[in-house]
Amino acid sequence: MKQTMGQRLSALREAKGANQIDVAEATGLGRTFLSMLEKDKKQGSIASLAALADYYQVSIDYLYRGIPSPNVSAQILDNAEEAAWVGLWRDMNEKQRRMALALIQAAINTDAA
Repeated sequence: MKQTMGQRLSALREAKGANQIDVAEATGLGRTFLSMLEKDKKQGSIASLAALADYYQVSIDYLYRGIPSPNVSAQILDNAEEAAWVGLWRDMNEKQRRMALALIQAAINTDAA
């Protein structure tokens, strides 16, 4: 089943480890407005979607229609969690990326054993 815009926004926020207040402060949008967006009770304007897309480092098309961002080369993102991983990766410095990869590899090796 395809995710709604609200589900994508909620998953992106949670994957970033942010709460609605954090997102509101970073984007200039109201917390109540963000809550309504995440519950699919309101649709955002182009300006509000642009602010959220910038914050989460995804395209407006991804937020609104679930269409993956064209700036992720040769990879199709299946869901908001994958887009959130890409956003988190972009936020990391090189040391953090190496550490994240080591932790993920260790988790995979543990599950395989």
